[in-house]
Amino acid sequence: MTSLSADPAEPSDPVEPPRGRLSAALRESDGLGRLSTARLAALLSEGIHQAALGGVVLFSPEAATTPAAIAGGFAVMLLPYSIVGPFAAAALDRWDRRVVVAVAALVRTLAIVATIVLIAAGAVRTGPGLAALFGLSLVAIGLGRLINTGMTAAMPKVVPDRVLAATNSVLVTAGSVITAVGAVAAFAVLAVLGAGDAAVSWTLAPSVITALVGVWAILALPRRHLGPDDDEIGRHDDARTTGDAVRAFGGGLAEGVRAARSSALVWVSLTGVTLGRAAFGITTMLAILLLRDVESAGAGGGPVIAGMGGFGLMSATVAAGMGVAAVVAPWAMARARRILVVAAGAVLAAIAQAVVGPTLNPTALVLGAIAIGLGTQVVKLVADNAMQTDVPDTRRGGVFALQDALFNSAFVVGMVAALPLVPADGRSVSLMLVPAVLYGVSASIAVVVATRSEAEAERSGGQRATTH
Repeated sequence: MTSLSADPAEPSDPVEPPRGRLSAALRESDGLGRLSTARLAALLSEGIHQAALGGVVLFSPEAATTPAAIAGGFAVMLLPYSIVGPFAAAALDRWDRRVVVAVAALVRTLAIVATIVLIAAGAVRTGPGLAALFGLSLVAIGLGRLINTGMTAAMPKVVPDRVLAATNSVLVTAGSVITAVGAVAAFAVLAVLGAGDAAVSWTLAPSVITALVGVWAILALPRRHLGPDDDEIGRHDDARTTGDAVRAFGGGLAEGVRAARSSALVWVSLTGVTLGRAAFGITTMLAILLLRDVESAGAGGGPVIAGMGGFGLMSATVAAGMGVAAVVAPWAMARARRILVVAAGAVLAAIAQAVVGPTLNPTALVLGAIAIGLGTQVVKLVADNAMQTDVPDTRRGGVFALQDALFNSAFVVGMVAALPLVPADGRSVSLMLVPAVLYGVSASIAVVVATRSEAEAERSGGQRATTH
C-alpha cells in the first residue's frame, strides 16, 4: 500500500493559469492541433463503429438480447484488450509514440473495411461469420484503445504545464462527446433504416473516412514529437532495444500498477474510475433490457423512443453530462484538492442513480444520465490529470494502459456479477440501487484517504498532502 502522507517535494496546490491567459498559453503548444485532430477523428470513428456493432448484435430483429448475450457481447469486444493492452502499450514508453499510434490506426482502418465487407455480404448471421465479426471487432476496438492511450500519454509533450489540466479536461471530454455523437448519429440512422445488414454496412462507411483523417494528422507530426523522452533509448543498439521492449511488454501491467501506487491521488482516482465503470455496466445492461421491453410491448416510455432510438438518446444525455464536466472539472481542481473533487463527482453520480434508477422509467433514466455522465467524467478527468502530472513520462504509457484495462474490464465485470439477478425485462429496483452503492464506496475511499493524508501532513509539520 502506498503511503498516504505528503511528499514535501510536491507542490501543495494545482497550478492553473490566470484567467485570460489560457488562449495565449495554448498558442505556445507545439502540435496540439494535429494531436487533437487525430484524437477526435479516431474517437468519432470509434463511436460510429461501436454503435453499428450494437445494431448487429444488440438491437437487430434477429438478435436475442438476453442479459447473458449482452454481457457476452461486451466481454468479447472489451476484455481481450484489457488483458493485452498493458503489455502492448509498453511500446508507448519504448518506441516513437507517433509511429506506434499511426501503425495502430492504419491496421484498425483495415479491420473496419473488412467488417463492412463481411456485414454487407450477409455473412454475420452464420456461426463462422459472427465469429469473424467479433474477431475484427477485437482488433478495431483494441487498437482504438491503444491509440487513445498513446495520445493521452503524449499530451504533456505538446501542452504547457500551466494549462495541462484545463486543456486535458476539454480534450478528454470533447473526445467522449465526439464518440457519443458518432454513436448517436449511427443509432439515429439505424433507427430510421432498421438494423439490417445493408443499413449497418452503410452506417459504418463514415468511420473509415474519419479514421483515415486521424492517420493523416498523426503522421504530419515530426519524429519523436510525442515522446517518450528517455535519452537512453537513442543510445541502445537495435538488438538491445528490441530485447528491452520484449521485457517491457512482459512487465507492462506490473509497471502500470507500481506507477499508480506511487501516488495516493492516482490510485484513489483509478479506484473511482473502476468502481464507476462497474456501476455503469450494470446500469447499461438494465437500460438495454428496459428499452427492448418497452419496444416489444409497444408501451410508451414517455417522450423517450424505445429500443435503439432510446439507447441513442441515453447516450446523448450521458455525453451532455460529460460536456458539462469539461467546464466543471478544471474549475473544481483549481479551487479544491483534487482528491475531494473525485469524492464530489462520485457523490453526484450516486445521488442521480439512487433517484432515477428505482423508477425503472426510461425517461427518468435518460434525464438522470446527464448527472451520471457529469459525475463519472469528473472522476475520470481528475484521474487523467493526476497521471499526467504525478507520473514520470517514461512510465506514463503503462499507467494509462492500466487505466484503459480497468475501464474496460470493470464495465464487463459489473455486468457479469449482476447476471444471476437480472430479470429478462431489466425491471429490478434492487439492482438499480447497486450502482449507487458503488459510487458511494468510491466517494468514501476518497474522503478517508484525503482526511488521513491531511492529518499525517499536519503531524509532520503542516505540509499538505500530495493528494491535492
